[in-house]
Amino acid sequence: MKFLLKRADAKLTGIYMKDSLEVAEDMERTERLDRAGKSRSTKGQSVSRRRESYNREKARSGVGKAATAVIAAAAICLTAVMLVIYNTGVSMKEMNATPTGGMPINLSASSEPQAVYADTEGQDFVQLSDPFLVLVNDQVALPSDWQVTPAFIGEETVDNRIYDQLKAMFDAAGQDNIWLWVASGYRSVDEQEGVLQREIRLHMDNDGMSEEEARELSLRTIARPGHSEHHTGLVVDLNDVSDGFEETEAYRWLSENAAEYGFVQRYRSDKVEITGIDNESWHYRYVGRENALEMQRLDMCLEEYVEYLKGQGVR
Repeated sequence: MKFLLKRADAKLTGIYMKDSLEVAEDMERTERLDRAGKSRSTKGQSVSRRRESYNREKARSGVGKAATAVIAAAAICLTAVMLVIYNTGVSMKEMNATPTGGMPINLSASSEPQAVYADTEGQDFVQLSDPFLVLVNDQVALPSDWQVTPAFIGEETVDNRIYDQLKAMFDAAGQDNIWLWVASGYRSVDEQEGVLQREIRLHMDNDGMSEEEARELSLRTIARPGHSEHHTGLVVDLNDVSDGFEETEAYRWLSENAAEYGFVQRYRSDKVEITGIDNESWHYRYVGRENALEMQRLDMCLEEYVEYLKGQGVR
């Protein structure tokens, strides 16, 4: 009996130990599988992270390329627009300038044409019929029915009637490596008043003159409002508006060539007693080619030439 019990106990112990070993082996196998799963999971996560990083880089690269393409397209469009503007500007320069807003400027409130004007000596002055020979000076005011059809050259305005010849003169000078530009063109009566007042104030502040003295000196180089040639739109002040302009190559070129394009130096040093204005080497007046060449031949200023033509029966 004891023997049977021992044998049964041994058998149960063996079964128990076998089961224990199998359980242990199962647990070990499970742990290995868990570790392998974790390893695969870790590798999967790593691959996933690399894939996400690659996708992000690719997306950023795509955005960068897209941005570059947009910037390049914008640059091309901007260049095209600038070329159109430039070509339009060139074509506008090559044709007659168009009136600003299509409306001429009337410098007087009066709508009635007036051909007769009184000078300071009480004598009547009659303008010639040729508008390019309109006389405006300290004794003769701008005609009340005078109109300017403005055209832009650079930032300044001139009368449309002189635009082509002025541009042709500038182009010809450029061919000779002489650069001309308009420092001042058309001025309204109000603008002329402002120019005169600034000059008067300058002499009062810098030279200690009284207002009367400053005005008298200023009027030697600046015309009274309503009596300025700048109101006509037929006049340009060129380049550096200074006495030094007379020493430049540009002035020498103008002295030789301006008349061919219808322009004359309006105020010369040898005509001060007649014009009432000091020498202005930069101030050029359009009178038309034929008149300019004749004035040059006769060595006359505009006041002399108008009276000469009247003496010839010109009206």
